[in-house]
Amino acid sequence: MKFRCERDDILEAVQFASRAISNRATLPVLSGLKIEAGTDRISVASTDLELTMQTVFKAAVDEPGTAIVPGRLFGEMVRSLGAGQVSLARGEGEVEIGSGRGQFRVKTLAADDYPALATEDSDETVDAVTIEVDGSHLATALSQVVRAASTDESRQVLTGVLWEIESGSLTLAATDSYRLAVRNLRVDGGPAELRKVVLPARVLGEIARYLQGGAGGVGCSVRENLVVFTLRAGDDTKANGDAVIGSRFIEGEFPNYRQLIPETYPNALTIEREALIDVVGRVGLLAQNNMPVKLHLGAELEVSAHTPDVGEGQEVVDAEYQGESLVIAFNPQFLLEGASAVQTDRVVLEAGDGLKPAILRGEGQDAFTYLLMPVRLS
Repeated sequence: MKFRCERDDILEAVQFASRAISNRATLPVLSGLKIEAGTDRISVASTDLELTMQTVFKAAVDEPGTAIVPGRLFGEMVRSLGAGQVSLARGEGEVEIGSGRGQFRVKTLAADDYPALATEDSDETVDAVTIEVDGSHLATALSQVVRAASTDESRQVLTGVLWEIESGSLTLAATDSYRLAVRNLRVDGGPAELRKVVLPARVLGEIARYLQGGAGGVGCSVRENLVVFTLRAGDDTKANGDAVIGSRFIEGEFPNYRQLIPETYPNALTIEREALIDVVGRVGLLAQNNMPVKLHLGAELEVSAHTPDVGEGQEVVDAEYQGESLVIAFNPQFLLEGASAVQTDRVVLEAGDGLKPAILRGEGQDAFTYLLMPVRLS
């Protein structure tokens, strides 16, 4: 393997692919990056057997080939190089890196021990379910839903996001038992019969991170036991091409979330989204030690909080309300995250009473639903 490229191109590729390297790798070779030189492009990839990340960039290739390099060390080396052209050549048990007047040699890892990448073509693609979705729409949907996934590994299925795929439609759902986020998306393709899979929130967070930098369409291929995302570059003039992220499913039965969402609510508060975020943020500073913020729903919205030995606060803001006056309390962080996820200027808070789950939606929008369990008041 021997090639020449721009330092920024290989650095960007290495930084992307390295995010799949686990600090708790069960096999030493999994701490490595797989660098593969083709005709005129370089592929950089890594995997921890559950998550695989791979990207390519253009380069002047003198000799095709493959090398497995220590991921962390190689990444630090490339980052430390000066701007300009970089050369890489594989020797006997090492890779030589040339930059300006500097020459560096890094020992390689055994290529034969490196596992096959989940992103590589396989026989599974024959029966795969495939969809295409707009990258910006998917980025927004992931930012809304992933935040509601649990971080408690004792209930692993809740650390993932449910994907319900059918012809022309995709529904994402996540819950940590205290709140539930659901988002519907239109897609191209999809199966005639509903297909459900649970994907790790960590993987979807990496996809959202990539899409925030701007991207074109996203292709999703759901296979027998894994899913492969192709994140297409939004600008063909860029040196870097498509990025690919592969993931195994999370095994287990995701809760039947639909039965938790009431069809109608008798009480509805409509308020400016930024006003709700601001007032809950201020008053919520005095809701410490797991204390909630109280919402007094009526002709106006009064938000209050009280923590013994800390302090208390209350503030009234203008709002529109339909229904009977009631008091309902929430975890302030969960309420803030729900309001922040809404994409419209005004938020609608629907509630039954102070004990039943409440719903946050965007005014006039039903694509995103955020269900929040209230805190029982003593």
